[in-house]
Amino acid sequence: MSDRNEYEERIADVRNSFADAVGRARFGGEVTVLTSRGKRAAAIVPMDFYERALVALGETAVLVKKQT
Repeated sequence: MSDRNEYEERIADVRNSFADAVGRARFGGEVTVLTSRGKRAAAIVPMDFYERALVALGETAVLVKKQT
């Protein structure tokens, strides 16, 4: 196993730097954990990490179209 860098940012702050968080995941393989009121709420993770997690959990992603 290897270590993965993890950043922690408040949701309110990442709104202004969302592209940076996505870039860290996409190009650097790094995770950004989003917090709300001091609690960990969600994570921006590299796509390969997400896909391996689905396989490991035996789950399949189902694309849901945005309703207008």
